[in-house]
Amino acid sequence: MHVFKKICESILFGGIIFLLFILIFQHSVNIPAWLQIVGRMHPLFLHFPIVLLLLSFFTFWLPPRIEHNEIWNILRLIAALSAVITAIMGLLLSIGDNRSGDILEWHKWGGISVAIIGFLFYSFHSFFENRKIVGKSFTIIAAAGLTLTGHFGADLTHGDDYLLAPIEQEKKMVPLDKAIVFDDVIKPILEKKCFGCHGEATVKGGLSLVDSLGLVKGGKTGPLFIPGQAALSLMIKRIHLPEDEKKHMPPKSKPQLTDEEMGLLYAWIQSGAVINRKLISLPAKDSFRMLASQYLSPNGNSMDQTAYDFPAADEDKIKSLNNNYRVIEPQGINSPALAVHFYGKNNYSSKALKELLAVKQQITELSLARMPVKDDEMKLIQQMQNLEKLNLNYTEVTDKGIAQLSSLKKLQEFALSGTAVTQNALMKLLPLPQLSSVFIWNTKIDSMQVASLRNKFKKVKIETGFVDNGQIMIALSPPIIETPTGVFENNEKIEMKHPFKGAEIRYTLDGTKPDSAHSTIYKEPINISNDATVVARAYKKDWYGSEPVQAVYIRKGYTPDSIELTTKPDEKYKLTKPDLLSDNELGNVNFGEGGWLGYRKNDAAYYLYFNNAVTVQHVLLNMLKSTDQYLFPPIKVEVWGGMDKQHMKELGSLTPQMPKQNEPPALIQPQIKFAATGIKYLKIVAQPVRHLPSWHEGKGDRGWIFISEIVVN
Repeated sequence: MHVFKKICESILFGGIIFLLFILIFQHSVNIPAWLQIVGRMHPLFLHFPIVLLLLSFFTFWLPPRIEHNEIWNILRLIAALSAVITAIMGLLLSIGDNRSGDILEWHKWGGISVAIIGFLFYSFHSFFENRKIVGKSFTIIAAAGLTLTGHFGADLTHGDDYLLAPIEQEKKMVPLDKAIVFDDVIKPILEKKCFGCHGEATVKGGLSLVDSLGLVKGGKTGPLFIPGQAALSLMIKRIHLPEDEKKHMPPKSKPQLTDEEMGLLYAWIQSGAVINRKLISLPAKDSFRMLASQYLSPNGNSMDQTAYDFPAADEDKIKSLNNNYRVIEPQGINSPALAVHFYGKNNYSSKALKELLAVKQQITELSLARMPVKDDEMKLIQQMQNLEKLNLNYTEVTDKGIAQLSSLKKLQEFALSGTAVTQNALMKLLPLPQLSSVFIWNTKIDSMQVASLRNKFKKVKIETGFVDNGQIMIALSPPIIETPTGVFENNEKIEMKHPFKGAEIRYTLDGTKPDSAHSTIYKEPINISNDATVVARAYKKDWYGSEPVQAVYIRKGYTPDSIELTTKPDEKYKLTKPDLLSDNELGNVNFGEGGWLGYRKNDAAYYLYFNNAVTVQHVLLNMLKSTDQYLFPPIKVEVWGGMDKQHMKELGSLTPQMPKQNEPPALIQPQIKFAATGIKYLKIVAQPVRHLPSWHEGKGDRGWIFISEIVVN
């Protein structure tokens, strides 16, 4: 027993020294991975010192004949040792974890104090024995400090005021006419489900959600949302990840958002993410207002929700129609009305639209923006007689198709920006009895025609976009590169334009960012005969230059007769058509539109077969880089070739350069060059990043690689 005691005392003394060392150098010390694992054991270990210290304090109040028992001395030693070890673990965890916040600081210093208290209580126990009043006062103060430190720890783990939550009065729902969007709808959701990591207690990832300023600012990964674009917003992407994904929010171990809460957050962002406005100031038929009204009046007392005279669609039918590229949502709780949004032009087809006729009576909102919709499909939309909102922005419809929609008597809002419609089409639409808004940005309708239409149809608000009066200096929108990105045969003509009169477009062809002084000015279509990565920006006097826009053009090489996938891509990003890797389409930076093969757990490996022998000397892969989404270039690409599968040799390899922190998303084309070789078979292997870099929020995790096209020669 004596030897055991001496060993424990030595560990205790060394532990205190080590604890103080880490405390002093916590901002400069680099914690190795194995020691970070020790730190993460803190939540498992912390219960031991709490119980042991409280027991050791209790023994001090026992009668002297009992209190002097050697077993109690061993208890005090083990209690002090466990407190020091737990404090060390907690300090390691706080250094390795990406958190901050006042409660975390209080808990950290409380834990260190408890460790020192345990050390002092054991080391100077004889001193306290001879001064009972001092000793008992010490145990009372120490027990109170231990309890308070535990309370702070519970707040960190379970959210603010976890200990006192059962006795706090439940918040009352505010009346609809007084409800403020953020304070009374959005913030209560965040308090219940997000404050455990992003509240006052702890600010993980630099993200604080305690007020609207923190919400708008975002965290280390950037803004949480893009007003009006919920599907592209980081918040919505994270909450819809599978629960097993590390970046799913809230974490799997925490209470999850309900379908109603997720719907509210989505509708709030889609509606514009207003903050301090009253709920009733939003349009009566705004989706967020209707959902929020039901949320605040769960018993059905809301006066906001529109009453419809048609029945609800079959839930199983709606479920069968819903997928990642065709999202169907109710317009309100218990409302039969449905809103439908299409995503991913590569996955759109007229069949996907035709299938909606099964619920045509219930569809009141339809968005087909940027889909390859043509005039013939207007016959399908014409059958949706209860349609109130229709978005055809940047589609291929013309006057011929629009004319077929004049029978939509309930249409209230119509978006036609970026289409080929003319004044003649509007003349047939504007008389619709309930039409109140039409959006015609970037169309062939000129200002004189707009003025005439506004004068004739005064009840309809015709939106034409921003008018430059020379008084406000803002950033230009990016230029429009009209020539679709992709693979071309021999020559390609690249055309660009900008909707604002007088805007100057400057560009580069090598992927570098253009400037306003030295880069080439776009005056006429650009003819290219070799690979080019076009980057363009718009400039105008008294305006800030636009953000750059990129388009990639690759000259066509040999087309393989077949491509075999020897490793399986991730289920979410699997092969959608047999020729995806040789279809001359390069995919979009917004990979949610489809057209990509994604790999994380496996290497990307392919066999390319040519019926007739070809001479090759380089292979190009079209890939996507987006560090925020864990998309990195491969750590290595190998190319093997030969006349048959069994006798292939390595032709060349490449180790692409890794992106730096905060680089914007972009298409990249790693190219593997080698000596000219005759082959019938090629084997290509691309290896995903095994461990993300230390600056990345997912440091240590595996990265993704996305591939959309393989070009040989």
